[in-house]
Amino acid sequence: MERKRYLVLFVAFVLLAGAWSAYAQQATAEADAQPAAIEEKVVGSDITFLGLVKQGGPIMFPLGALSIAAIGLIIYGMIATQSKKMLTPELIPSLQEELMHLNLDQAKAITAGAPSLLTNTLQAGLERLNDGVLDVPSMEKAMEEASVHEVTAGLQPINYLSIIAQVAPMLGLLGTVSGMIKAFAKIGQGGMGNPELLAANIGEAMVTTAAGLIIGIPAMFFYFFLKSRYMSNVSEMSRVLGNLCHSLVSAARGQGDEE
Repeated sequence: MERKRYLVLFVAFVLLAGAWSAYAQQATAEADAQPAAIEEKVVGSDITFLGLVKQGGPIMFPLGALSIAAIGLIIYGMIATQSKKMLTPELIPSLQEELMHLNLDQAKAITAGAPSLLTNTLQAGLERLNDGVLDVPSMEKAMEEASVHEVTAGLQPINYLSIIAQVAPMLGLLGTVSGMIKAFAKIGQGGMGNPELLAANIGEAMVTTAAGLIIGIPAMFFYFFLKSRYMSNVSEMSRVLGNLCHSLVSAARGQGDEE
């Protein structure tokens, strides 16, 4: 199930990145075909999004892909880190009821029918209870191992936001360096007395820097926000699993006392 979600996200990212690249390439082709019109727009007071993309140069292509990836990961993270997705609270009363009556097979069926962070972890613990033998340490060890795996897998998409938050400003800085190198090259060719020749290169430097920061700052904010919400749900999961295990142990002890 997780692999299918990642595959869908990857395909969506590739399609969106391809659309962005095609759009940017078309904008560049139009810029090459109409240099006079573009120069007039840059020099003029009207500043448009398309004009800024053209002015930013080739670095805007990967920056655009990163922005699309960041938006996709943020949307995915906002959905995946919801409490109802991670903990399936509507199943907790049913699980507690089955465990209190030592109906382990029914509890396993419930967890298998609704995969989530909570149910996957609990199912791993229940699988260690073979032949009706209540081995609590083995069950707790299995749940601990499963929780590490589930938490690591669940945090991967969120961690990608941190990568984007660090890479985007660096790409913007690369565009800044590229624009300034071109500007100094023109100065060396005698362009100091003609500021219009330097405007495009300086504009490229400033636009790419701004674009990198515009992408990186929200990505970093949502990375910490989503990670905090995810770990808060993990803490809640530990509390719920503790209560379920207590119900199971109490039911087993009660049955033993009756016998």
